[in-house]
Amino acid sequence: MKIKTLKLLFVMMTVASSFAQTEKGKFLIGLNTPLSFSNSSSRIIDNSGNSLTNESTSTFTFSPQIGYSIIDNLFVGIDATLSFSSRDNEAAEFNSTSYILSPFVKYYYPSSNDFNFFGQFKYGFGQYTSELNTIGLINSPVPSTQISESNMEELVVGLGIGYFVHEILNIELSINYQNTFYDSYANFNGNQLAIDTFGASIGFSLFL
Repeated sequence: MKIKTLKLLFVMMTVASSFAQTEKGKFLIGLNTPLSFSNSSSRIIDNSGNSLTNESTSTFTFSPQIGYSIIDNLFVGIDATLSFSSRDNEAAEFNSTSYILSPFVKYYYPSSNDFNFFGQFKYGFGQYTSELNTIGLINSPVPSTQISESNMEELVVGLGIGYFVHEILNIELSINYQNTFYDSYANFNGNQLAIDTFGASIGFSLFL
């Protein structure tokens, strides 16, 4: 009987500890990045085996965020998503940057062990800037630079699972749906552009 009572007390203490990490009045400091960031290179090879074009591409995105729990397990805050991309070959170089500031809502559902589940929603506004530098081709023999800007809107909905590797540090993996809207996009002659993306991200959250 005593053993059963001790086990019950242990479970109750574990659950209480899990909920304490996300209780009302806690600050959240987090950082997330998509699992799809990459650095790649490609080339075109003719029938003689000669390389005609060498192209390299690098992309990187990360999202720091800070929030506050207004009630147990429910956090509200601000997320800043920053993205960088670069692509170049013998003919041209293309670079782009974007930033988005998004209010977010994030809810945690702790379990009786160090695992936890969460869902989040964010909607924000930002700006996209691209720069195209052409070295000079047959169709465009004079080197040129083209810079374009576009306002952005982005909606993200995600579900994930986390694990407390420390009492204040949660490692998180999430699956997300993302809708990104550009009000003017140079490659589409000024037309509007909307992109729907399903992806995964990994990150961490500190609870203070």
